[in-house]
Amino acid sequence: MPASLDRADADASRRYFVLYGRLKPSLDPKAAEAEVRILAGRFANIYRGQYPKQFDVHVEPLGVKVVGRTSHTLYTLLAAVGLLLLIACANVANLLLAKASTREKELVLRLALGASRARIIRQLIVESALLALAGAAVGCLFALAELRGLIALLPQFTFPDEAVIRENTPVLLATLAIAMLTAVIFGLAPALAASRRDLNEPLKATSRGSTRRSRLRFMLVISEVALSFFLLTGAGLLMRSFFLERAVALGIQPDHVLLTGLDLPLKRYKGTESQVRFVRELLPRVGSVPGVVSAAAALDSLPRGGMGTDFDVAGVTHSERWTGDIVPCTWQLFQTLRIRLLAGRLLTPVDENEKRHVAVINRAMASRYFGHQNPIGHQLAVSVLKDAAEPMNPWFEVVGVVSDVKNRGVREGVVPEAYLPYTVAGFGGPELLNLFVRTAGNPAALSVALTRVILGLDREVIPSGTYTLDDVLEITEYAHPRFGLILFSVFAAIGLVLVSVGVYSVMSYTVAQQRREIGIRIALGANTHDVRSMLLTAGLRYVLLGIGTGILFTFMVARVLASQIWGVSWYDPLTLLSVVIVLTIVGLAASYLPSVRATRVDPAISLRYE
Repeated sequence: MPASLDRADADASRRYFVLYGRLKPSLDPKAAEAEVRILAGRFANIYRGQYPKQFDVHVEPLGVKVVGRTSHTLYTLLAAVGLLLLIACANVANLLLAKASTREKELVLRLALGASRARIIRQLIVESALLALAGAAVGCLFALAELRGLIALLPQFTFPDEAVIRENTPVLLATLAIAMLTAVIFGLAPALAASRRDLNEPLKATSRGSTRRSRLRFMLVISEVALSFFLLTGAGLLMRSFFLERAVALGIQPDHVLLTGLDLPLKRYKGTESQVRFVRELLPRVGSVPGVVSAAAALDSLPRGGMGTDFDVAGVTHSERWTGDIVPCTWQLFQTLRIRLLAGRLLTPVDENEKRHVAVINRAMASRYFGHQNPIGHQLAVSVLKDAAEPMNPWFEVVGVVSDVKNRGVREGVVPEAYLPYTVAGFGGPELLNLFVRTAGNPAALSVALTRVILGLDREVIPSGTYTLDDVLEITEYAHPRFGLILFSVFAAIGLVLVSVGVYSVMSYTVAQQRREIGIRIALGANTHDVRSMLLTAGLRYVLLGIGTGILFTFMVARVLASQIWGVSWYDPLTLLSVVIVLTIVGLAASYLPSVRATRVDPAISLRYE
């Protein structure tokens, strides 16, 4: 399918193509890629002038192309959901074990009166299944209610507009099935433990429960803490990465800047002269709009740079390719975007009017291609202009050096870049013209006025989209990491709540089981501080064991977050220390209430408890 089509230009329909193909069921994409690569090589031999010397061909599934980099975030979130499910299962199993312990005399009496072990197991599993079914039903209701909120969180342009995100029956059924399956699996252990008890021990008046069962509960709590540690670490790393990304210096001042892309009809603005004429008429009209401080036009599509090309420097030999970007622009671009001058001078109206072959380069180009030499006055060759639709002299004199502007996204380093007068280089293609407008007030308020000015000059030039530069950066750079951060943080917070519930339930059960022992300690002279310290130390011990296990688990699998974080290592000490502190505080808080309850035990009552 032609990427662009203009019936007035016979060549326009066969310059750029997007190729789609449906693979045979038996054909692997890699095998198809190998075949297409062979075909491309044959075409390259036939049409030598149409292909670069070195190129490669890739076959990419359309679904992967549509989802793009969001797939990494989705897989990470799927893993987070799985970890959260394990924490919830461990918590439910813990509560079921505690519940089974309180009913052990009842269950043993049933066994003694003739009930089979299979019937006891069946009864407990059915109870667990009913609990899971009720919880899953409520969860589905919450999911349906929160679907709109999730859609609102999705970054713009994450999925095509044709994609419909709505309630999905197979997904809901799968959710119910997972809930039921986990209920059977994690309800089976307490059921088996309850049905295998010695019939004599629970009937003794002094029985205090099974040590094996207590050990299992503590192992479950340790597992919960370990899994929660990983979730909190992931959320912390994503948070630090996001804040570091937002703090990156872009090399421009994006506030109060309005950006719009202009689609110039090819039949009317095919050559450089026609594009120059349009821009020279447009900028004064835009500048006369009340509230506009300055306006500029450029090929630059921030923060992704301009047109890629190779460079050469007169008198300098090099073995490797010197690559970078060129940005044909008007002289007002530096003022509009607040790009700082470091050496020499900027482009001027005289350079534009006289079509001088001059260039302003960024610091990255000055340091990489000129080293310690002063680049001012050197001749720079721009290879892409040799093969342009209007071939021209590719040599430009370097007249200035400016600060680096991010041209490969916020996370990547800056590549060498040269700013050229648009009257010499043109814009390379009508779809590449971008209009930057700096305003005194809110830039969004001038979007309608800007569109009116453009259509007033030429009704066939339709703005492809008018956004503030802050919105463009938000959509292209910050929205996806923020989306992953929010969802991962929500999962981590839920996991933390489940851990606190798990620690609380275990400590409460411990207090209930040790009620007689605590009463004896108090009767023998133990004070409130001693009892509370004993229980807090016990709760903290299990939390610290879980943290230690979580650190080992994090070091084993945290590399899966490497594609989602930036500017911080996956073993960041500050993040790990923060998570340790948070979990320790939560563990102490969850143990505190049971310890307070233990200090209120009346020794006389506890000694008569059983």
